[in-house]
Amino acid sequence: MKKIFHRQLAAYAQYHRDPHNCVTHFIGIPMLFLAVILPLEAWRIPIDHHQVPLAIILTLPAIVGWILLDFGVGAALLLLLCPLFIAAAMIDRHGLPLMWWTAALLFVVGWFFQLLGHSFFERRKPAFMDDLSHTLIGPMFVVAKMLVWLGLRRDLVPYLHEAK
Repeated sequence: MKKIFHRQLAAYAQYHRDPHNCVTHFIGIPMLFLAVILPLEAWRIPIDHHQVPLAIILTLPAIVGWILLDFGVGAALLLLLCPLFIAAAMIDRHGLPLMWWTAALLFVVGWFFQLLGHSFFERRKPAFMDDLSHTLIGPMFVVAKMLVWLGLRRDLVPYLHEAK
């Protein structure tokens, strides 16, 4: 699985060489993730004696996939998603109108950042337009870049096209 991840990460990095574009992704990807899970937070599925948000149930396969592709990056991504799930739960408690307005705003602003990064800085179309699987690699790319910048995953440098 690690070779698949390295191949996908390197392919995704080809579309994200400009550091300013990467910054827009650090902002836009979490916003888009939160925008998607917000409406799913409102629907609860009874499991045993608990009401589990549909957001968690539907995200679980992606999280398992991320961890299988690369345990360190996947685990770090899981930890970074926790505040987004907490934020979704807090927003959901304030009612459906706020939830929908927040989701819509996050969706529009998140895409603005993504498109700004690609059109203004990168001058290249987003990676998912050539390969839809890159929508799942995007969050891993952001976390991998962060781990490299923190000096925790130097082994990923060749796949991210970073200066050594």
